[in-house]
Amino acid sequence: MLTLTPFTSAHFALLLDWFPTHVELVQWGGPLLEFPLSHDQLERMLAEGRSDPPARLCWMAESEGVPVGHVQLGFDWRNGNALLSRVAIAPDMRGRRLAFPLIALAIETAFRFETVERLELNVYTWNAPAIRTYERSGFSLEGVRRSSARVEGARWDTAMMSLLRQDLPDQRPASPSI
Repeated sequence: MLTLTPFTSAHFALLLDWFPTHVELVQWGGPLLEFPLSHDQLERMLAEGRSDPPARLCWMAESEGVPVGHVQLGFDWRNGNALLSRVAIAPDMRGRRLAFPLIALAIETAFRFETVERLELNVYTWNAPAIRTYERSGFSLEGVRRSSARVEGARWDTAMMSLLRQDLPDQRPASPSI
């Protein structure tokens, strides 16, 4: 069973090892991150969680106390939107069907905030396994931003997907409120 634990500076060294190439870093974190990933970049991500309300929250996914994944939520509180981002499974844990339960935990966490009505994400169109997992998790494809990222001379298209609160199978009262 997976659980989410807050991402801290104690996790930095572990996460830095997960993205040994520029391409892998962009696949995880988008084209605005600098390669190689650094403590400073990770600290800036954590700093976004210290605002009130938080602009971003980051977690490590753990199985029996062992870190097996990472996930982040960014927030647009004014419009009630959350952005699922920077989802990764530890390299030595891939192929063990951990992505689906990790995404389920992220969805549950996002919609605990009563102001969040929409959860969205961006995924590169060539990443078919991720897209299948997101679709299986309830996300709908909204469109494609063609040629939206330039990575080592190649152009990548980005699929935009979303999940609305009204699409959730269970509509229990939400909390906490921000």
